[in-house]
Amino acid sequence: MSINISEVIWTVICFFALFFILKKLLFDPMIRFLDQRQARLDAAAEERNKAQEQLASAQQAAEELLQRRTQEDHALIKERRAESEQARIESHRQARQDAEQYLEEAQARIAREEAQAHDAADESLDELALLLADRFAHGAGEKEQV
Repeated sequence: MSINISEVIWTVICFFALFFILKKLLFDPMIRFLDQRQARLDAAAEERNKAQEQLASAQQAAEELLQRRTQEDHALIKERRAESEQARIESHRQARQDAEQYLEEAQARIAREEAQAHDAADESLDELALLLADRFAHGAGEKEQV
C-alpha cells in the first residue's frame, strides 16, 4: 500500500470544495436563520420585560388611584355625615322654634279668649246684677203692695 499524492491532493481539494459549498449553501443560511431566530427571541424577551414593567407600573398606578379614591370617598362620606348631622340639628332647632312659636301663639290666643270670656262674664254679671236689682226692686214693691 502506497500513498498516492495526487489522490491525497484531490481528496483535500474535494474536501475543501465540499466544505465551501456546504458552507455557502447550508451552514451560512442555517447560521443566519439561527441568528434571526435568536434576535426574534431576544426581541420577544425584551418586549415581555417591557410589558411586565408596564404592567407593574400600571398596577402601581391603579393601586395609588384606588387609595386616592378611597381616601376621597372617606372624606366625602365624612363630609356628607357632617352635613347630614348639621341638617338634622338645624331641623330640630327649627322644629323647636316652630313649636315654641306655636305655643306662644296658643298662649296668647288663650289669654285673649280668657280676657274676652272675662269681659263677657263682666258684662253678663253687670246685666245680671241689674236684672236682679230690678227684680228685687219690683219684688219688694209687690210685697209692699200686697
